Amino acid sequence: MSDLRAMLARLSLFDDGNLLAELQVKLTWIKQIQDKQLVDETLGLRFCQIKSGTTSNFGLNSDGVLCFQGRICVPNDSDLRQSILREVHSSPYAMHLGGNKMYRDLSELYWWSILKCEVTDFVAHFLTCQQVKAEHQSPSGLLQPVKIRLWKWE
Repeated sequence: MSDLRAMLARLSLFDDGNLLAELQVKLTWIKQIQDKQLVDETLGLRFCQIKSGTTSNFGLNSDGVLCFQGRICVPNDSDLRQSILREVHSSPYAMHLGGNKMYRDLSELYWWSILKCEVTDFVAHFLTCQQVKAEHQSPSGLLQPVKIRLWKWE
């Protein structure tokens, strides 16, 4: 029970003796992103636009993180961006089949101006990702026509 509390689990004990443990998952980069958003010049202008009400595409989420159309704005910090790309690429839970899939997965949660370009460059450095593409697979061979029978069960 103490192990669950150490993992920041929410525990509920019911009258019938059952125990319910809930774990909430948060993105690990939220605090880093939030801190670096405040010092990024480009994103700093977006905060001003939000305060003045002159933008509808940008906003703040419940954690106070700047978002573009619901996606977290990643500041112009190459180390932070590379760590996000590495995690999405190398995580055992994030199987992808090349740059397009990785880009689609990333673009659901994050936004930065050259996301597609950086994903393409990142994936280009991995031989396995290049070999997975359909054009690198061996052709299965020519199709063979099936002989049409004249009578059923023949």
